[in-house]
Amino acid sequence: MPPEQPVHRPGFNQRRRCCLALVSALLVWGLRWLWPLQFLPGWLVVAVVAWAVIELVNLLWWPRRWN
Repeated sequence: MPPEQPVHRPGFNQRRRCCLALVSALLVWGLRWLWPLQFLPGWLVVAVVAWAVIELVNLLWWPRRWN
């Protein structure tokens, strides 16, 4: 008998991906003063922030809902 898979509500993966993007953007942006992160190029920081904004817009405009 196979183990039961956890059942998540629709949109769980979308919300998790959005939270991951926002947390990553805030960490990269907020910790730029630390020594290793000072060497990150500006385009990389902008790319992470853009990814977070795209995920947030995707979550707000096209949320996954129950059918």
